Amino acid sequence: MCSISAKYTFREIAFYETSPFTSTIPLTMKYPLRHSGLNRYLPRLILGLFLLLCQQSAQAQYWEIGSYVGTSTYVGDLSEQKFRGNLHAMLGVLGRYNFTEKLSVKGSFTKGTVSGDDGKSKFESVRMRNLNFRSDILELAVTGEYSLTPFHVRADKKSSPYLFAGLSAFYFNPQAQFKGEWYDLHDLKTENKSYRRLQVAVPFGIGFRFNVSYQVNFGFEFGARKTFTDYLDDVSTVYPDIVLMERRDVVAAMLSYRTPQYTGVVTENPVGTPRGNPANKDWYFFAGATVTVNLTDKYGLDYDEKYEPFKDHLKKPPKSEREKKVKKRHKKRKYQLRLQRKKKRQMSPATKKRTQ
Repeated sequence: MCSISAKYTFREIAFYETSPFTSTIPLTMKYPLRHSGLNRYLPRLILGLFLLLCQQSAQAQYWEIGSYVGTSTYVGDLSEQKFRGNLHAMLGVLGRYNFTEKLSVKGSFTKGTVSGDDGKSKFESVRMRNLNFRSDILELAVTGEYSLTPFHVRADKKSSPYLFAGLSAFYFNPQAQFKGEWYDLHDLKTENKSYRRLQVAVPFGIGFRFNVSYQVNFGFEFGARKTFTDYLDDVSTVYPDIVLMERRDVVAAMLSYRTPQYTGVVTENPVGTPRGNPANKDWYFFAGATVTVNLTDKYGLDYDEKYEPFKDHLKKPPKSEREKKVKKRHKKRKYQLRLQRKKKRQMSPATKKRTQ
């Protein structure tokens, strides 16, 4: 049988294993009985910093989710009328994370429509070109926002203008109508060029938001999108060889060169003549109203009555306090009723006879 004995000293613990077949072998292990000041207070320091960060996070950071409704338009080779006459409905959803009272990050998914038509131009030369298009735009964007004045659901500040800028990815698909049917211009290669329909843009703009209650915010926003493509409307450079294109695809040739459909006269092959302006890239714009809901606890860690702009709920005491007041009022009323009954008994004739 083996037996284990332990011998303790101030700085070490020595274990001895004793066996009838072997000699006693000490196995010594240094064991610091005294900890340094850093080791003693480090866990408390880490815990304190963690609680402080949690408190700061609760005071300044919260989420918002909501929707975005408005109009969309574009500026390009087929938008002589600029913002007039080519406005379309736009709808989107968004989520916003507020880091501080001035800085926030917003993610959004938006669906809009853009279009252009030479037939609406006031210039005869542009109407003779006779091109038109429409395209849906699906955009996924991430933007940073900077409020010009502090804005926080718990602060006594109900509105603030803000600036935003970021990066977005968008998908588009220009189409044109011919004999009552819509055709995808990307597949027809009306300029004998290929381009990607998934592109990157730089969104930037200005907005204004205000809170109408503790949890609901409204706002207005106007944003421009700087793209890096000139084929949002499928018009960019020069006319291709229409004769060769007609041999390949008649519909592609008819949608590439549409002047004869306007004039009724067949002209020479316009190969090499300007069809668009490749020097200027296309832009598109979103503008509308936003409504968001604050995803934050009304009575969270940062709750403070003096910073609460909507204090209707503070006018009523908590339920337990109301019950105490009602109970105290009833008790006082019962005491007053007992006093009144006692006075009546003292004033009654029967009571006077008993006392006599």
